[in-house]
Amino acid sequence: MTDTQPRAVPPEPTSLHEHAADNLRFIRETMESTGRFTELSGLGYLLIGVSAALAWLVSLLAPEFELAIWFAEFVMATVLGLWFTARKAASAGTTLWTRSARKLLLAFSPPMAAGGLLTFVLYPTGNLALIQGIWLSLYGVSVITGGLFSVSIIPVMGMAFMAAGAIALLWPDTTGWMMLLGFGGLHGLFGLLIWRRYGG
Repeated sequence: MTDTQPRAVPPEPTSLHEHAADNLRFIRETMESTGRFTELSGLGYLLIGVSAALAWLVSLLAPEFELAIWFAEFVMATVLGLWFTARKAASAGTTLWTRSARKLLLAFSPPMAAGGLLTFVLYPTGNLALIQGIWLSLYGVSVITGGLFSVSIIPVMGMAFMAAGAIALLWPDTTGWMMLLGFGGLHGLFGLLIWRRYGG
């Protein structure tokens, strides 16, 4: 007797280029999940330092508007940082929405949010020195935690900000100088270091 049942047709082998595409996709996703966001802009940090120094100078000339001046500087610094980092990322063929960039932002944000809340709570007291000492300290914490997902020099900058914040909180008469040293000097110094080591 002859076997009349149809034989199973073996599946067609997957083409080599499909295997390669799957492997590349896996490698890229793995690198993004474990990698660091290295496209922070040294030039952006440098310009943030310059704008902060200008804000400090303006606050000396108009001390009654000091808090508003530093809020405006925060907006300016955010715009500068995002713009130049996005430009550097684009030149490297990536974006600000990679997994490593999102991890950096997620780690950076909670201490900043705490600083905003404490500013709102403490504003009625009129104790600007205390508010600014908290800014320096919590910004340092944000830079350290966010820097864990970036280049190794970033957490060092965060520790320097925390030191400036500690001095401002312990010796309130130094707060103005610590604001200049921190947001102006440290941003400028580390911006130059990042620019030299990792590009603009």
